[in-house]
Amino acid sequence: MKNITIIIITDDDNLVLRDNLPGMLRQDYNSQYEIVVVRNTRRGEMTDLLEPFMQQHKNLHSTFLPDKPQYITDEEVEILLGAKAAQYDNIIVVPPDFNTGDDKWLERLAEDMDITNGEQHCLLNDARPILFGDAHLHGRFGFFKRRRQFKTVKKALKKWCKEKDISRKELFAGKNTRHNLAIAFRKQDYMNDMTLRHIIQTHLITF
Repeated sequence: MKNITIIIITDDDNLVLRDNLPGMLRQDYNSQYEIVVVRNTRRGEMTDLLEPFMQQHKNLHSTFLPDKPQYITDEEVEILLGAKAAQYDNIIVVPPDFNTGDDKWLERLAEDMDITNGEQHCLLNDARPILFGDAHLHGRFGFFKRRRQFKTVKKALKKWCKEKDISRKELFAGKNTRHNLAIAFRKQDYMNDMTLRHIIQTHLITF
């Protein structure tokens, strides 16, 4: 298994993270993993919440949204900040209210992502440099809204996949995996490919 960075984007109003962060920090995973929390402000309740956790867990890090030009959206900067702060190339994004359920969530997710159509693969690779889940949509929006969102993403992927000679259908998590992540991608791909950045942002925008 490979080292993984988990990115969580939150704000001071989203204190539900307080209940779910302990489960993420207790993962029994055979490789290294870290959690990067991207928050909206330098100070506030979220900062106070994270401080004691960060003192106890060296693999928990935090960064905040700085002042930015008006033409750049919060979503663009939040993902960029999280990716820049990531120590590891394999990145998984989950929403702040995501509940791992138990301490084997990350291990199961990594194992599921290693398999495509019954064949063993590495976590993310050139044939599948990105994996789309619906953890940020599941339980918040109905079937038709989720379906519309995925249609938008598939449309954005069409040209990119053709240029990269990548099969679109391999980029969407199966039923056993899709609720366990919002998206997974490789840091270097994100930093070097502006089209991929746009696709990731399109997928993570909520209604």
